[in-house]
Amino acid sequence: MNLFKLQMGAAALAFVSATASAAPTVIEATGFTFTNPDSTVADVLVSDVAGATTIRLSDFVSSMTGKTSDAAGNAYSADMTFAVRSGYQVTGYSFSGTFAGTLDTAVPPGGLAGAGTTSNRGAVSLFASGANDWSENHFSSVYRLNGNESFVFSAANLSLKDVLTMSLNSSMTMFASPAVWTTPDGVVHRQNSWASLSVLNPTLTVYTSAVPEPETYAMLALGLAVIGLTRRTRRRLQNGVAQA
Repeated sequence: MNLFKLQMGAAALAFVSATASAAPTVIEATGFTFTNPDSTVADVLVSDVAGATTIRLSDFVSSMTGKTSDAAGNAYSADMTFAVRSGYQVTGYSFSGTFAGTLDTAVPPGGLAGAGTTSNRGAVSLFASGANDWSENHFSSVYRLNGNESFVFSAANLSLKDVLTMSLNSSMTMFASPAVWTTPDGVVHRQNSWASLSVLNPTLTVYTSAVPEPETYAMLALGLAVIGLTRRTRRRLQNGVAQA
């Protein structure tokens, strides 16, 4: 019954986090316009250089962290859009981060019975999609993590010239119960256990490259034709001079 109450409490906390009021983010990068209508904390453009645009998902950072001596949970959900600018294409992306968890379980001294319990669980999923039914699905999870575990979601060799969409979802729960023991003198003691979980340094980088417009190809073809005609004319003139 106690475990059930802990789980229900964590679920309620996660629901509250996921349904907080939104503060939409719009970032104008060189190759695209980034929109996150679900953010409650504005995402930040970190760099936009040489076809690599890195965005800090601040709302994700603030949602995916927690520590408790009882029960806690958080959740994050966002549908992000990258509207590719004319003359550019998305060629790839990378989303990386590190799960960091601690399980500090209280234990009675002297080997007495009554140790506490700790647990944590976290998961991150990313679904990316674009034109021509292209899509990629990524997933990473941890359970009872006491340390760090990194993940990387990536795709390369893309050629998306219209819209790239990403659905990013994450959740975490943490549970802890105290150590309770009775010493030989009959005194009952209690010491809290602690469980924590967070996602550190989540980094989203989208790669783009310039794509010549059709008019550019037409001008290039015309230029090549003019060069070819000039060379042929010059060759005929030279041959005429030589024959004279």
